[in-house]
Amino acid sequence: MIDVDAEYAVTVGSKYSVDHGGEDLTVGVFRGYSAMGSDTAMVFELENGTLRFINLSQIIYLDLLESAPKKTKKKDTGSVYYG
Repeated sequence: MIDVDAEYAVTVGSKYSVDHGGEDLTVGVFRGYSAMGSDTAMVFELENGTLRFINLSQIIYLDLLESAPKKTKKKDTGSVYYG
């Protein structure tokens, strides 16, 4: 059952499966956002330690596999701005 009062957000430290149009899905821990040329990318750390940058416009869907542990103090993950 879906909790209608929950806040939904992509959180740093959570593990996701990402479909970005390739043959294989990317499975990794979300580490944050990064500039990638004039676009924004999501950065995932794979099991082997590789950081994968995926352009936001390529992402078809994300599946949440494991939520990051809840923290008492909210940390700002930063944003990428252009202009």
